[in-house]
Amino acid sequence: MTVITRFAPSPTGALHLGGARTALFNYLYAKKNNGKFRLRIEDTDKSRNTDESIKSITKSLGWLGLQVDDDIIYQSENQTEHLQIAESLLAKGLAYKCFHDKEYIQQLSNSKKKFFSEWRDKQNKIPANKDFCIRIKSPVNHNHVIKDKIQGNVKVSANEIDDYIIIRSDGTPTFLLSSAVDDVKMKITDIIRGDDHLTNSFRQKIIFEFLNYKPNFAHISLIHNKDNQKMSKRDSSTSLIDYKIKGYLPEAIINYLVRLGWSYGDQEIFSIDFLKKNFDLNNLGKSPARFDEKKLNFLNNFYIKKMKNKEIFDYLENNDEQLKNIDFFNQKELIELISIFKDRSSSLNEITSNVLQMTSVKNNFTNEEKLILENFEKYKSSICDKFSSIIEWDESNIEKKIKEVIEYYKIDFKSIGIPLRLLITGSLFGPSLSKIIKVLGLEKTIRRINR
Repeated sequence: MTVITRFAPSPTGALHLGGARTALFNYLYAKKNNGKFRLRIEDTDKSRNTDESIKSITKSLGWLGLQVDDDIIYQSENQTEHLQIAESLLAKGLAYKCFHDKEYIQQLSNSKKKFFSEWRDKQNKIPANKDFCIRIKSPVNHNHVIKDKIQGNVKVSANEIDDYIIIRSDGTPTFLLSSAVDDVKMKITDIIRGDDHLTNSFRQKIIFEFLNYKPNFAHISLIHNKDNQKMSKRDSSTSLIDYKIKGYLPEAIINYLVRLGWSYGDQEIFSIDFLKKNFDLNNLGKSPARFDEKKLNFLNNFYIKKMKNKEIFDYLENNDEQLKNIDFFNQKELIELISIFKDRSSSLNEITSNVLQMTSVKNNFTNEEKLILENFEKYKSSICDKFSSIIEWDESNIEKKIKEVIEYYKIDFKSIGIPLRLLITGSLFGPSLSKIIKVLGLEKTIRRINR
């Protein structure tokens, strides 16, 4: 049997890290087993769904490189079949009409007692002209067991699963029915989703059994934020689109997400091709994974450093309006600056920010910085004369002239290097000063020193 997995988001917002990781695990498991990865948009809640959300989800998956097999399924288009299955279950006595009104159900809900419908076994006495919903007839005196590929064998007593609604009183199917019926129709062999769906899986397992379908289950531990709480859409900067805009690379996101719960010995860096060959659900942990932005930044920096300088330039020129409008440096100089800044940058935006900083002169200094610049006054003319005497403008000769001034005045490098960096870059810290000065050129360098 061909392995078929699915990612089934509700289009109520952008794709976030948790959903992206679920999609990634489904994709990798399918590819490892030469199977198919399918996408189903669960769009039956028309009051909350948006076309923008659907576009955002599909665009985010494409950006990550998670290519979907076959056509996208839209759950709303299958509603007729959902209703037919409900009628079939009703006809077989596996579901029943419930005529309890909302007030009665609310009273039981407030009492915190398990709901029990008196209509479960009274179908020959149904009232006329009264609203009803359809409930599944959950088996009694029966223990339900899910052989979970991650959690192991999980057992639940029948007393813990109520006769849940599959068709609402307005005639619309619920998620529990629609999702299960679509899984059967799509021939999904493996349902891989967050462990917050474990209760839903036990409920839907009843429908699967009634329909004589036996998918495999794997429930992934959730991602927790820095406060060790379940990460949600309310957490800042968890949208894939946000990370793309901020200059994170899809390779870094994939590498980071797969390590949130999955391991392969002591290895930390993974290509997508390696993952498609070696991903295994058995290597997923049961405990929640903790989001660590520092680790994500480390991985993003790793992949940025692997990119060619021209490749970064082309990307930024096409995606960053600020860089596109820079006329202070030519293309060659911009590529050189990218080469200088990329080793220290945790995002592509950080490279842009550093380059932009080089196009302007800092005028507002702190008291500490003013003191540093005052102490540098006596060396200004010497350093400018030395730079002006350079015939071949390169890093080696720039460093040589700075060293000559240091030796002449018998001072340490900090006395020259720190104020020079402050005047030229506007910062006390940064990459090689001689590399920056080389790109800036003699005229711009002297102008900044003497201002």
